Amino acid sequence: MKLPNTLISSLIERARENPGSVILPEGDDSRVHEAARIILDWGVMKSVTLITTTGSADSTHANSRVRNVSHKDPTLIQKTIKVVTENLERRRKPVDLDSINRVAANPLYQAGACLSLGEADCVVAGCVATTADVIRAAIGTIGLAPGINTVSGSFIMNRERDGRDETFIFADCGVVIEPTLNQLVDIASGSADTFKKITREEPVVAFLSFSTKGSADHPAAIKMRDAASRFEELHPGIASDGELQFDAAYVASVGIRKAPGSAVPGKANCFVFPDLGAGNIAYKITQRLGDFGAYGPILQGLAKPYSDLSRGASADDIAISCLINLLRAR
Repeated sequence: MKLPNTLISSLIERARENPGSVILPEGDDSRVHEAARIILDWGVMKSVTLITTTGSADSTHANSRVRNVSHKDPTLIQKTIKVVTENLERRRKPVDLDSINRVAANPLYQAGACLSLGEADCVVAGCVATTADVIRAAIGTIGLAPGINTVSGSFIMNRERDGRDETFIFADCGVVIEPTLNQLVDIASGSADTFKKITREEPVVAFLSFSTKGSADHPAAIKMRDAASRFEELHPGIASDGELQFDAAYVASVGIRKAPGSAVPGKANCFVFPDLGAGNIAYKITQRLGDFGAYGPILQGLAKPYSDLSRGASADDIAISCLINLLRAR
């Protein structure tokens, strides 16, 4: 593939310094096979495991670094039973053997079990499965990150213009429809972590609203204001502010007038939206009208990088998601 921009090229160079391994549980799909070829050509992966529902266990592949494993593989099934059972016990959930045996043959859970056991750096799925199924499998195997109670979905937004590279995180754009105050804090925490791991730069978080610093006294604006305050209490080392209108967060001159004394205006790179509608619409407008690349969705809040895809994802999209999630594992 032709590399889309400088960002992806730089991420490939970084990943080549320490190639990893990925599991793709939708191994019957032709797009997944092509994505495996792409990431191996990039030199960012030492190995790729495809879990299939049509092939036999440990079947051969044209590339020796690609391993096909059948979802009927007895070792894989037993491994999944063990991980799912331990996960339920750790979360103090009922252990239903019939349900466990049923999911143990599900490639999504099998991939998560292998990831949980350290047999891969990341898992990428969702070009066939729904987001809900991907999240259930991830929570049921690797679980949530310490101190986080919310799985959220972000996009990396990137554009090169006038010799300048702009990279932002938009969240939540794919999972939580109407986040509570605590969920907004989790979304912001996950977004800050994603931004730092991908860009190696310091995150600056803006909690967005139709109001800036009390210009509207509405419950929706107050929630973003309170979420920003709570985030600042929990993460005093991360620059953040809210509630802010987008122009106050993005344009320094506007922010200086609307939010004097704030460290965020003109520097924000992680934008937390008040709800899924706003986030999803914003990233698509930014992509289509602003000519930004949109890379994601990236599932945040999980203990290890197990990420989602659009069901319309191309092989290139899958390859880039593998690359991003490998770097998130570092």
